[in-house]
Order: sequence, then C-alpha cells, then structure tokens
Amino acid sequence: MIARNLFARLRPGTATATAAPAAAGPGRRATWQAWARAFDARAPRERMLLAAAGVAAAFMLADAVWLQPALRTWDHAQAQRKTQATQGAELASATLQAQIAQEQQRLRQQTTLDQTRLRVQDGERLMREFESTLVGPEQMLPLLEQMLARHGQVRVREMKPLGRADLLLPPGAAVPAPATNPPTTPAGQPPPTAQALAPAAAASAAGGGVALPGLYRHGVELTLEGSFADLMGYVAALEEMPQRMLWGGMSFRVEQHPRAVLTLRLYTLSTSRHWIAI
Repeated sequence: MIARNLFARLRPGTATATAAPAAAGPGRRATWQAWARAFDARAPRERMLLAAAGVAAAFMLADAVWLQPALRTWDHAQAQRKTQATQGAELASATLQAQIAQEQQRLRQQTTLDQTRLRVQDGERLMREFESTLVGPEQMLPLLEQMLARHGQVRVREMKPLGRADLLLPPGAAVPAPATNPPTTPAGQPPPTAQALAPAAAASAAGGGVALPGLYRHGVELTLEGSFADLMGYVAALEEMPQRMLWGGMSFRVEQHPRAVLTLRLYTLSTSRHWIAI
C-alpha cells in the first residue's frame, strides 16, 4: 500500500490528502502524514528521484542482507569443490606413479633374478664339464695304486691327505674338519688297496654329514722313492692320463745315489664333500 501511495503521488494532479495506514498508531500516523506532505510538496522530478533512491536503497539492503552472504557461501563451496577435485587428482596421480614405480622395480628385480639364474646354470654347466675332465676323489687312490703297479721300481714312502677345502666358502668362514683322521702309510710298505680302503671311505662319508652344495678341493701328498729315471717316468705317466689331476707342488732330493725321494701334492675338484680316506 505504501508503494501504491508513493506512485500515486508521483502522478501530477493527485490529491495530497492520503490516509496513513490503518494499522499505524496516532503518533506514527502523524509522522507519516508529515512525511507525505513533505513528499507532496516537492516537484515531480524530485519525487521520482527520491522514489528511485528508495528502491535502490531497498535493493542494496537486500543485497547486503541476503544476496552477498549467499554469494560468498556459494563461492566458498565452489572453492572447496575445486580444492577437493585438485587434491583427488593429485592423489590419483601419485598413486598411479607409485604403482608404475613398483611395477618397474618388480620387472627389474625379475630381470636380475632371471639373469642370475642363467649365470648360475651356466656356472653349474661349466663346473660339471670341468669336473668331468678331472679324477674324482673316490678314484684318486685306485688310480695312484694302478700307476704304482705299472712302475714297480717306485715305492711309496708316505701318503697322507691334505684335507678338503670349500672353494666357494666366504673368506674367513670356518672350514669343516674332516670326518676322520686316517693314518699315513708307513715307509717301505706298498700302498693300500682300494678294497682295504673301502670301510674307511664309507666311515668318512658317513661322518661327513649331509652334503652341502659347493665346490671342494681334495688333496693328497705322496712321497715316493726310487731312481731319478723311474720317478720321472711316474710323473710323466701321471701327466699323460686322460683324466687329469691338479698339481699343487713337487719337491725332489737325492738321499743316496741312485736313490732319490720325490714328494708330490696332487689335487682334484668335486662337488662332493666326501673326504679322501687313506
């Protein structure tokens, strides 16, 4: 009703007497009538400007009370939504990068493992091929016995084992002791036969425990006596064998011409850890 009265006063020729709102009290009615008379006393242009200013003030008040808080709330919600979307994208990207890095690491480890397996297989194959060219630990004594039988002028003064060494054992690690401590062959006696050595070899193998993977070096020291020609013939026969032994050392001395003493250190390699029993 106030707006209707206001716009009625904006039209020229409109009556200036306008009733105040019925609901207003006497004091408010008098104030309203004073404002109405003051408004009516102004020129039409001023009344239009005052009306426009009132509408603008109402819009400004509504903007300050309702529109601006709602807009700020909406902007804040939009900013939070964008922040959450950015954080979600960063988290997804970090998760993807972590998965890619983990997969690449797994592939590198798998490649390294496959290469290591191939190297181990190649090493085992080469070791078996090399081992096949050597005299086995269980064949050393019978073979030396056969060679001595072919060189009757050569006699065994002493024969003793040199122990077993694990060539793949890390440096500084304790080397297992041999299962038995077999006696040496007295001087002037023929070397023991393979049949006589079988029980000792079996006891040695039994005392060795469970076989461990590795590459073992078995050795024996052989002291022979005879003439220079006979001893050199024996050494030449050992070198001409189809299956080889590894030479660890040789010493030669003449005790009383033509008798001389030759000490040989012979080794073989094997994946078996069984001790050479003498």
